[in-house]
Amino acid sequence: MSTQQRSKIVSIGDEETSLGFKLAGISEVFTEEPDKSAPLLRTLSEDPELAILIVTEEVAKANKDLIRRMRAEPYPVIIEVPGKKAKYESAEDKVRALIKMALGIDIEM
Repeated sequence: MSTQQRSKIVSIGDEETSLGFKLAGISEVFTEEPDKSAPLLRTLSEDPELAILIVTEEVAKANKDLIRRMRAEPYPVIIEVPGKKAKYESAEDKVRALIKMALGIDIEM
């Protein structure tokens, strides 16, 4: 019996956020309107190679129930990031929390 390796990282968000993830080296980046992203999310939730799904807050808010159901499964790990409409203070706090979670240290911004 072979076990499938989950190695894909995918992002869904606005144009500016998507561009940032493309520049960071994420190969599968989707630019999608939040209220039209549910079919894409459903398709991605069934992808056996998907490890991490990065979505903007706007996409997550527009698809609360679907995201909640997806989070009940171990994969994909869903990470919400601030999009272009996020307030600066809110975005800074979220990025700081993500860094603390990933590295275990708190940074001064």
